Amino acid sequence: MTFLSRRRFLQLSSLAALSAHAVEPFGRKGVPRLRLSLAAYSFREYFKDATHKQKLEIERTLDMAGFIDYCAEQGCDGAELTSYYFPKDVTREQLRAIQRHAFLRGVSISGTSVGNNFARAKGPELDKEIADTKRWIDNAAVLGAPHIRVFAGAPPKGTDLAEAKRNCIAALEECAAYAGEHGIFLGIENHGGIVAEPEQLMEIVKAVKSPWLGINLDTGNFHTADPYADLAKCAPYAVNVQVKVEMKPAGAKENVPADLPQLMQILRDANYQGWVALEYEAAEDPYKAVPAWLAKMKPLLAGAAVQGESLFDGKTLKGWKATDFGSGGEIKVEDGKLIIGMGEPLSGINLAGEPPARMNYEISLEAMKLTGDDFFCALTVPVGKNCGTLVLGGWGGALVGFSSIDDLDASENSTTQFKKFDKDKWYRIRMRVTPAKIVVWIDDEQWINVDIDGKKVSMRPGEIELSQPLGVATFQTASALRNITFRKL
Repeated sequence: MTFLSRRRFLQLSSLAALSAHAVEPFGRKGVPRLRLSLAAYSFREYFKDATHKQKLEIERTLDMAGFIDYCAEQGCDGAELTSYYFPKDVTREQLRAIQRHAFLRGVSISGTSVGNNFARAKGPELDKEIADTKRWIDNAAVLGAPHIRVFAGAPPKGTDLAEAKRNCIAALEECAAYAGEHGIFLGIENHGGIVAEPEQLMEIVKAVKSPWLGINLDTGNFHTADPYADLAKCAPYAVNVQVKVEMKPAGAKENVPADLPQLMQILRDANYQGWVALEYEAAEDPYKAVPAWLAKMKPLLAGAAVQGESLFDGKTLKGWKATDFGSGGEIKVEDGKLIIGMGEPLSGINLAGEPPARMNYEISLEAMKLTGDDFFCALTVPVGKNCGTLVLGGWGGALVGFSSIDDLDASENSTTQFKKFDKDKWYRIRMRVTPAKIVVWIDDEQWINVDIDGKKVSMRPGEIELSQPLGVATFQTASALRNITFRKL
C-alpha cells in the first residue's frame, strides 16, 4: 500500500493554488472534432497570381476559384486560402466573389495567412508588418475566414533575442486586439526564428494573453529530438493545424514520413476541435500525391480507431502467466474478461514473453475493480532498459501516480493525484512512453504528463518488481481486465 506524507500533500496543495493563476490552454468541452481542409500552399507552383518566386517552369493557370473547386472535388470541408496567391492588390469585390464561389461549392474558408516578421526592430519596417497584418485581418473578415496564420519571425542583424521577443509580443497584442474586434483568431506558427522550440513559442503566446491568439500548429516544423512530444505540448493551445506528410527530427539527414495516426491522436488527446489542413510540401507532384494523402487523413479525422497489437484474446490466458507473488489470487478468463483474484497482499499477471517494444509505444486496456479497497491496476511497463509502474487506486483506493521517478514513488513525486474509482465500473487506461515523457489518460482525460528526460525511472523496491517487464498487479483487491492492446509509435 502506497503512502502520501502530510508534507507532500501540503506541497501539492500549494502548487495547485499557484497554478490557478497560470495562463491555461483553451478549455474545450465535449469530444474532439477534426475537420478536413486543404492549404493552397500545397499547389504553390501552380498559382498564376503567386507573389513569391516559383521554381518550376510550367504553365500556371490556377486561381483561388479553381483551388476551391479542387477542394470540393476532393471532398474537403474547408479550403485554406494562403494570401500569397491572391492578386497583389486584391479588392473587396474580388474577395466577396471568392466567398460566394466557396459557399456555392459547399466549401468553408477555413483560414488565410500572412507572411510577416514581428521580430523586427521598432520603426517603419515593423510598422509595415503590423499594417499588412491588419489589412489581411480586414480581408479575412470579408472572406468569412475565422483564422489567420502569422509568423513570429527571426531577429534581423543588430536586434538581440530579448528585444525581438518584446517587439513580437507588442505587435501580436496590437494585431490580436484588432483581430478580436472582427471575431478572427490569429495563430502564431511554430516556424523557426524566435519560436523554433515549444517553450519559446508558448512563452510568447502566454505573454500576449489574448483570447484571440493561439498556435497555428504545423506538424512538420519542429526539428527537435522528439517532434511528436513537442507537438503534444503545444496542441492544447492550437487554433489551427497544418499537417505535413514528412518530418525531420534533430540529427536526421533527410525527411522521414510522418506518422499520421500518431499526429491525429495528439490532437484528440488535446481535445482539439477545429480545422486540420493538409499542407503538402513533399517532392511528388501535388496533383498526384494530395488525393492519396487526403484519403489517408479522412478516416483518421473521422475517428477511425488507431490499430494496435492485441495482447489478450478474450478467451484464454495465451501469452500471459500468473506472477509468482507466492500468495496471489486465482487468475482466470471469464466472459471475455481476464480476472485477477484477490491476493494476500499482491496478485497479478505477467506477459509471458518480451514486450513488443521497450520505448516509443502506447499500451491501453480497460480495468475494473471487483472487490477490495486498494490498487486494482498497477501496470508495470518497460521504459527503455528500466521499468516503472502506473498505480491506479493505491493509498486506500484513490491514489494515481507513477513509481518511481528519481527514486520517489507514486505517492511522493510530481505525478501524485487522487481519483475516486468505483467498483464494477470499467475504466479506459492508456499510457504513452517516449524518451521524453510518460503520458497517461483515464477515460480519455489526461492525468499524467511527466518529463523523464534526464530523470531516473525505476521500480519501487519490493515484490512489485516481479511484475517486470510488463504486468498488472493488485493489492488486496480483485480486478478484471479486457481490451489490452500495444501500439508502437
